[in-house]
Amino acid sequence: MYATTAACTKCYKCVEVCPTRAFKLIDEYPFSCTTCGICEGVCPVGAIKKTRRGGYVVDRARCTLCGLCAKYCPFDFARIKDGRVWGLCVRCGKCVEVCPVNARFDVLEALKKPINYELLLELTSPEKLQQILSEASKSAEEGEG
Repeated sequence: MYATTAACTKCYKCVEVCPTRAFKLIDEYPFSCTTCGICEGVCPVGAIKKTRRGGYVVDRARCTLCGLCAKYCPFDFARIKDGRVWGLCVRCGKCVEVCPVNARFDVLEALKKPINYELLLELTSPEKLQQILSEASKSAEEGEG
């Protein structure tokens, strides 16, 4: 999973470059698919596969557009649009490369192995992300004053 830090200037270059549209905005900050793998687990035809980099791809030839990936995505990243599944991060790293202030980073490189995915999911819930961003904004404001 790639994460956005409070250093984000909201230029949205990461959102623009994402080939799978795996972003959504929370309090105007861009956040991407957490690569939790739930979509792969619920796909009844095995159309979603984990890549060597830890992201997920959809085999469009196998995908029936049943929508279970979107239904069970805990953060509402996965969605069906224009006859295709969107919103799954393939972990290509383009979002990190284009960030002009290095506000995006690879969480998997920062975490110790083995990774506790339950804890990771808890830490990346939309509510927790909003709390973290609010606290970071308050700290930044206090530092300016």
